[in-house]
Amino acid sequence: MKKSVLLICMVLGMYATLFAQETEGAKLPGYRTTFETRKFWQDWYVGVNFGGNALFAEHFKDAKFKNTITFMPAITVGKWFNPWWGVRLQGGGGALHGFGPGATEMLHMHYMYAHADFTFGLINFFAKYKENRKFDIVPFIGIGGMTRKKDQSFIIDAGIQARYDIDPRWSVNLEFKGMILDDDLVTRGGFPNDGIGGLSVGVSYRFNKKNFKAIDMDAIRLQNEQFIGLGKKVSTLEDENTRLNNEVDNLKNQNNRLTGDIQDLQQEIAKVKKAYAEESPIPVTIPFRFNRSKVDEVYQVLIYNLAVYMKNHPDSRVRIVGYADKFGTREVNLKISEKRAKAVAKILTDKYGIAADRIDVQFKGKDESFYKDDNKWNRCAVAEIIR
Repeated sequence: MKKSVLLICMVLGMYATLFAQETEGAKLPGYRTTFETRKFWQDWYVGVNFGGNALFAEHFKDAKFKNTITFMPAITVGKWFNPWWGVRLQGGGGALHGFGPGATEMLHMHYMYAHADFTFGLINFFAKYKENRKFDIVPFIGIGGMTRKKDQSFIIDAGIQARYDIDPRWSVNLEFKGMILDDDLVTRGGFPNDGIGGLSVGVSYRFNKKNFKAIDMDAIRLQNEQFIGLGKKVSTLEDENTRLNNEVDNLKNQNNRLTGDIQDLQQEIAKVKKAYAEESPIPVTIPFRFNRSKVDEVYQVLIYNLAVYMKNHPDSRVRIVGYADKFGTREVNLKISEKRAKAVAKILTDKYGIAADRIDVQFKGKDESFYKDDNKWNRCAVAEIIR
């Protein structure tokens, strides 16, 4: 009987070692991660944003840009269902500036709006999930309505938010948003639809501190499979207690088989890690202000992440291409796009010690647009890893 118990303990010890090694792998991307079940009233948040917006309607091009800008407050209530998708309700209001022909007349129009959005955590979706991640890029899209006096309009809104978590409850954000609405705020005609674009900064408060906890489903599944298999082995060993010598031989064979399985699993893990390391990351876009070539502090983190990747992959190189919007002459835009690309390259070399021969600097001006949907997005430099 003592020998049987000893054999059972040996098998369970091998099982514990195997399970510990097989569950030590790398974390999965957010979209492949299973998370703990949360109560409905968890993960709600509220926030406020303040910034400026502009009405894009008939004759707005005739006006000075500064005259189109008005104050834009907004209040947000939302919920995250997991780290990479959620919903929110945002409302706000204020005033808009419309213009008559030649911008000789400025219309001061008060309005209110509300819309419901689907929010998508881009980094939490594609990157390996981390419970303590501070920064995320959050695109959003939604529908809603706007009212101005007795005039109501259906709206479609979309935008992108850069969010930084100060602590588990408080976060700050920079949000760019656009809204499409009916063509009658100023006058009907000229534009197929009127539009409102705005840029704001904000702060939000989350009602619970605890972040989403990932569940290692592969480890649980593997544990169950191993437990069933080992139960059968233990039963066999107990039935064959009178043949101790044969049991020892069988146990050695099982140990060899399990060792081979571990080696096979380690080789598979090494292949997956190698394949992942060889994947090229998505291009990094560093935005710039209008007619500026200085990298804003809020976008320094993008260059930092790029430098970390290049230090971890010493054989990689980066191509930095400067772009510009279509406002202004070709010569001016070509020059500003060159300054933008060189500004990013200078930070990589001077601040992070990346060798200059690993950086390919190009500039396109307004001859080529990286972003086709929105001309303003082309006020940027795009960094792409090349092998």
